[in-house]
Amino acid sequence: MENNIKSLKYLIDHLNELLDKEAYTASTRKDMNFILDALSVYMQNRNLTEYTADAGKQFVEYCDKVLKVCTSRISRAKNITEKLNRISQGMDGRAALIPGKRTVVNLPQSLKNILDCYIQFCKEIGNDFSTVDYKHWLCSRFLKSVSDAGCFNIEELNSHIVQIAFLSMGGYMRYWQKLSPFFHFLYEQNLTKQDFSKLIQKCIIPQPHPTTYSIEEIRRLESSFDLSVKNDIRNYAITLLMSRYGIRACDVAALTFENVDFSNNRIHFIQQKTGEPWEAVLLPIVKTALENYITYVRPSISNCNNIFISAPHPYTAIKSGTINTMINNQFRKTDINITEKRHGSRTLRSSIASNMVNDGISTEVVRNVLGHSSKYAIRHYTKIDIESMRICPLSVPTPDGIFKELLSRKVVDFNV
Repeated sequence: MENNIKSLKYLIDHLNELLDKEAYTASTRKDMNFILDALSVYMQNRNLTEYTADAGKQFVEYCDKVLKVCTSRISRAKNITEKLNRISQGMDGRAALIPGKRTVVNLPQSLKNILDCYIQFCKEIGNDFSTVDYKHWLCSRFLKSVSDAGCFNIEELNSHIVQIAFLSMGGYMRYWQKLSPFFHFLYEQNLTKQDFSKLIQKCIIPQPHPTTYSIEEIRRLESSFDLSVKNDIRNYAITLLMSRYGIRACDVAALTFENVDFSNNRIHFIQQKTGEPWEAVLLPIVKTALENYITYVRPSISNCNNIFISAPHPYTAIKSGTINTMINNQFRKTDINITEKRHGSRTLRSSIASNMVNDGISTEVVRNVLGHSSKYAIRHYTKIDIESMRICPLSVPTPDGIFKELLSRKVVDFNV
């Protein structure tokens, strides 16, 4: 990574501007400012006036090896220094706030302009940030290979150059599947003479419907915890957050005390996957479960603000993989039929979506509950609205004419 040097104050001021635009919550901002203040003190004590990526790395190591703060604080410090690093690299907007694949690739101006147009098109059709980020990374790599092959204008692109550029990227078929929309875009915009997405026959991989469980089955899962056991008290609270709200396991693992307002019955946080804010009413059953865990089970440890802590000593913030394993195991303890069905944490998210859709709740409301940034993301769940689809089929018409004769296996004389 380029080790650009800029004033720490400049970087922090710009970071705060970006946080304002993305509507980060006050609690998240407070936690980030705590780390930024610690970084400022760290640099002042070492007479460092300019921030560099190396300074940020040394600060994180200092928190880990000298201060020995909890892993969640170290993770947050690393996350913030990486944001500062991306800003110092010249990145802006959400690309600076959220880590992704995007890197600075030097392209001829004509090819860069084409890439910018395609990325803008992707945003307009509803691709979310992570998808746009991946497409930018992949298409910039492809165009760099195109320029390395001696083609500097997209109008000069031909099948031979396309194949050379593709193979230089490793020739992975998953790359081709992602590049195909880019080739089609070029053809539709009359920038190329042919649609190069046709060079390789597209392999349509059947997409299975998301695994879902009925409301009754989800309630049986919730009631399967033994609330006289400490671990089950914690796991029950975790499960309710996912079964009642559809919160992702990574967001549950990252949940801090600042994210839950017990006085005003609100829960809010920034989603790990999308960077979008999420907020909802704290349901009474969830509030009670959280209070029982925090009051009677959660170990009292310093320097760790995460709500959910691992059971064995030394105590650390729980990981999303641990949550997924716990849900898997809990399903196995019930009499719910999980034969040939997934039964991890993600099934709770898909179940709440399908149950809401089947109950006639609008897809816009479901989208907001799930925290999707794009209105197109909910389409995946509308496929499983079986009850609504039952009213759509047309009755089969009564066969007549030649078709009726064919069905009765009679010989038909066709006069051609």
